[in-house]
Amino acid sequence: MRVQENIPEKFFGLLSFKSNLKLLFIFNVLISVFIFDLVKAESDNSTFEIKDDIQIDYLKSKEELKDYMIDTGDILSIDFNFKMFNGNYKVNPEGEILLPEIYETYVRGLTTSELSELLTKRYFEFMHDPEITVRIAKFKPLRVSIQGEVRNPGIYEFPSYSLMPTLMDENSEVFSLEKKVVSTNKVFSQEKKVVSTNNREISNNINIKNTDKITSISNAIRNAGGITSKADLSRIEIIRDIPIGKGGGKKRAVVDFTSFLNENDPTNDIRLFDGDRIFLPKLASASSDIIPKSILSGLSPKLIKVNIFGRVENPGPVSLPLEASLSDAINLTGPIKPLSGKIILIRYNKDGTILNKNISYSARAKKGSRRNPFVKEGDLITVQNSLLGKSTGIIKEFTSPFVGIYSTKEIIESF
Repeated sequence: MRVQENIPEKFFGLLSFKSNLKLLFIFNVLISVFIFDLVKAESDNSTFEIKDDIQIDYLKSKEELKDYMIDTGDILSIDFNFKMFNGNYKVNPEGEILLPEIYETYVRGLTTSELSELLTKRYFEFMHDPEITVRIAKFKPLRVSIQGEVRNPGIYEFPSYSLMPTLMDENSEVFSLEKKVVSTNKVFSQEKKVVSTNNREISNNINIKNTDKITSISNAIRNAGGITSKADLSRIEIIRDIPIGKGGGKKRAVVDFTSFLNENDPTNDIRLFDGDRIFLPKLASASSDIIPKSILSGLSPKLIKVNIFGRVENPGPVSLPLEASLSDAINLTGPIKPLSGKIILIRYNKDGTILNKNISYSARAKKGSRRNPFVKEGDLITVQNSLLGKSTGIIKEFTSPFVGIYSTKEIIESF
């Protein structure tokens, strides 16, 4: 009987114990969540403090022009510790600048740091402990070659870029730099030495950042008419001259430009120097989405212009969407007139030769096919007469004088 009486008590005691365990578990969970949030908040605060702590190294120059080679057209800002000599000095067509005391000085092919070092040594003869700093005040115009899968490959020129707006005016006093040269009885002759080398260095160390005011890869592609649908932007090759002080020769870099196309990310839109050569390789097959993306990113133009003549309703220049076909051009210039014959397409090939092609045009042919090809910027298209049309024209030319005579006769007789 005692055992039976204790069973209910033990049962209710067990239920009470389980309830206490449940409350203890819930309490522990709440404590854990609170501690987690507290730790996360401290972590976030510490991360913010780290990001906000900018190191003083940030202010150091990125040296993006350390391999820039001085040449004709550059204007150099040269600062001496003898301030009378300070000024802007233009590199003449012979690759020289006219400096105080040492006169004609050959600087072509040197970097600013190399020239600064050489001038410091040279001026020990004229001043005590010379300190000379050389910077580019105005950059020379650029000539850049771009080949491969662009619509109009070739050599393109880009205007000069000045760090000082006053230097853009050729009537400015900065172009009369000879006035700054101090006359002396000493005349120093400097032997001109052009270092030539057959050495070719292949490397991947062109690390030049881009800004909105300088010429970059995207500028060159735009000037070349944009890319084709087979352009491989993940492997753009750039070949650049190496400064004389680093052995001369060439260096090569391969740039992945897809981030500019897909995300408009200018990170790899590197700065171009005079004499750079750019090559866009070819994909195994055309990409269907590369042209729309290139238009949205600004690499390719939205419209091209072609000229169409002959037996169409409205001959003349016509603007078409990029990668439009011959049928699109004819649709915009009006229908082809009766008794028309073959269509002739004239254009410049990528190698500079001229294409002169007869096309058996069909409006129902697939775009890009042999009978309905894609058109390109600057194409000349003429719609010729058919044999019957030519015959009709000859008969008309032959009979028109007689028709005129007969008409005149009828008018006279009518009086």
